[in-house]
Amino acid sequence: MNIISAIKDDRLFRPFLEDRDKGIPLKSWRNWLTCLRVMYGLNVNGSKSELILKCTGRDMNRLPKGGFSESLILTGRRSGKSKIAAVVAGFEAVLSGKEKLLSKGEIGLVPLIAPSKRQAQVERSYIRAIFEADLLQQEIVSETKEGFKLANGVYISVLVGDFRLVRNFTVLACIISEAAFFGLSEESRIKSDTELLRAVRPSLATVNGRLTCISSPYAQKGYCFSAHKKYFGNNSGRILVWNSPSRTMNPTLPQSVVDDAMTEDLQAAKSEYLGEFRQDIVIWLPREVIESAVKKGRKELLPRFGTDYRAFVDVSGGRSDSSAICISHLQDKKVIIDYLHEFKSPHNPHKVIGMMVETLRKYGVRRITGDNYSGEFASSSFKSHGIGYEKSKLNKSALYLELISVICSNAIELLDDETSIRQLTALERRTRSGGKDVVDHPQGGHDDLANVIGGCSFITSKRKKVAGGMFRNMSEEAKEEHKIKRARLALATMAGR
Repeated sequence: MNIISAIKDDRLFRPFLEDRDKGIPLKSWRNWLTCLRVMYGLNVNGSKSELILKCTGRDMNRLPKGGFSESLILTGRRSGKSKIAAVVAGFEAVLSGKEKLLSKGEIGLVPLIAPSKRQAQVERSYIRAIFEADLLQQEIVSETKEGFKLANGVYISVLVGDFRLVRNFTVLACIISEAAFFGLSEESRIKSDTELLRAVRPSLATVNGRLTCISSPYAQKGYCFSAHKKYFGNNSGRILVWNSPSRTMNPTLPQSVVDDAMTEDLQAAKSEYLGEFRQDIVIWLPREVIESAVKKGRKELLPRFGTDYRAFVDVSGGRSDSSAICISHLQDKKVIIDYLHEFKSPHNPHKVIGMMVETLRKYGVRRITGDNYSGEFASSSFKSHGIGYEKSKLNKSALYLELISVICSNAIELLDDETSIRQLTALERRTRSGGKDVVDHPQGGHDDLANVIGGCSFITSKRKKVAGGMFRNMSEEAKEEHKIKRARLALATMAGR
């Protein structure tokens, strides 16, 4: 049985896609069925040649007879792509027959990988609904929050962006949901969709498993963008790229929904409903450039006597956003990041500031810079601890734009901290009306560590040379304390201790 027959069967997938109570017939999915026919190398009616040319850029008569082992489906929101992802997963796990290719004791897995927990929950719910059909009710023998074990020994797992969970399994098929959005959320342990694809492909090799990526397009970067650029309209391409607006795949979606979105935010609507990559979003810096500034294995540098340290803080209200602190110094015209710490939410901002102050004192820092959020609260709180607080002259977007040249000119050494590297990599550069560039984290992302790195880099590299060196911000008491420590160190050295 092929996937189209399974979709048309009342005892299998038809009840899942067809909603007779809401007046949604199976024929409203006809363009999705054409897409699946192309994917699986099934017979396609000649009347569909125009649709195929529009959505793939390919000549229908030159499509490979065996279909495609790898497909990228790029279409907008409310197009039905999550339901189709569930159908593909269900078919591959139960009806494809690939479990017969497994050797004795070999475990077959069909993972559906999503970039966030919320999206994974949606996908799991859809897959579970598939197995309510008459002929599939007895197929699930056990359930976990991640997925299902089937009667044929195959596992269906819904995973949140972690390719390591597919190791030690033979992957019969892999479905990647919202592939263009990997690496944007800290929930995902995947740096990018490119890294995910590179990790998954070997697990598919022994059974010639099918790889299907389904997503709305987003920024012009990563696998989704490069595959579209290389294979869309390429009649000899080994990867199928199907790219279409939401209403092409779901004609029941009201045109008014699309029109309202276009009026509100044209660039966003083109991506979310017309299936276009956003023209106004580009990557801030490639990950490999950022990693070139990282000192591998360096997690922190201890305070050194006689060093002039600078500090930048990002203090949140403690409910949803993290707070962060960064300390650095200038050495041979290079910014050295010495200390970096994130205080995850939820937290008490007063306690966090107290902990920050303890660290600042260890590094001999008596005056800091911070962003404008909660500026008055942060300023008064730090001052109560004897720490001067100055609001940053630049907003974080401007700090990120300044940081580009510092990283690209090899004028900074970053700590080996994966969260901060991921936050810097995820930053997006957007062009606003009037040609002004704005840099910020993607929707749903965080940039607390990236923010303090950018701020610390700026205040350190732009520092003014003032007579008195490290002592200029110190009280007379602190200066005397440092002089005593220096004397003790000299005596200890002379005594050979």
